[in-house]
Amino acid sequence: MKFEMNERRGEIIVGTALALRGSSLLFAKIAMRSMGPFLLMGLRNIIAFALIALLFRRQLSGVTRREVFHSALLGFALFMSMAFELKGLQTTSSTVTAFLEGTVVVMVPIITCILGRKLPDKMTVICSLIALAGVGFLTLKGDRIGFNIGELLVLGGAFWYSVSVLVTDHAAKNDDPMHIAIYQLLFIALFGFIGALLFEEIRLPASSTEWSAVLALAVICSGVGFTIQPFGQKHISAERAGLLTVTNPLAAAILGIIFLHEKMTPGIIVGAILIIISIIYPSLVSIYTRKSSGPAL
Repeated sequence: MKFEMNERRGEIIVGTALALRGSSLLFAKIAMRSMGPFLLMGLRNIIAFALIALLFRRQLSGVTRREVFHSALLGFALFMSMAFELKGLQTTSSTVTAFLEGTVVVMVPIITCILGRKLPDKMTVICSLIALAGVGFLTLKGDRIGFNIGELLVLGGAFWYSVSVLVTDHAAKNDDPMHIAIYQLLFIALFGFIGALLFEEIRLPASSTEWSAVLALAVICSGVGFTIQPFGQKHISAERAGLLTVTNPLAAAILGIIFLHEKMTPGIIVGAILIIISIIYPSLVSIYTRKSSGPAL
């Protein structure tokens, strides 16, 4: 029986990929019980690189110097993003971390406007204000709003991930995407090991549970999560893909509540809802506008 892709199956694949990647915060919390974040990045990504390089070994040859350079740039941006995220995750719940990272959807167009020296459009302004309100509720402590160091680090991670999105956009137009996808993992691992040697006491996972978490991060989150999404996204619209991005923080929050026994305060609930709205609002408006205009006569 031949398996044929369609829009519905594409949506399932993309949603599954994003949910798998959303589980990374749970596994990271478990893995960092005895090891530092830099060593975790090194182990996770070198294992993922080895597995993907084995599966796609034919694509390893023919890489250009420019592609290696772009892979290093992207690897550094993702390394910085993961470093901020993991350091913040040590003192911040995975639930709050997941929704704070959702602000990437707003950060990317804002950074683009700054680099292009132009004012943001109306949609960007609306989503930014909604996301800002959501962040305020997430950081609500009693009767005041305030960031702790962990929350600030997580937002720093979101900023660096936004930078990686822009680097990827540039590289995708000029390079072989498979080369970039494979070699970026190698550079993230190298930067992680360098960070571990400079700033951490080298301690490997102390239990089978922690090793399982590292392998899950490598195989499920980096390997499968990053690999299957392009296959599904090829069959769905950008608007639908935008709507499905909400599965990432939702999956992280649900797993944090179930397995890490994290609590959802009223402030976190309201903040999460506002950030979800800021993520999916552009896609909803685009879909509604297209349906309202109807078929061309």
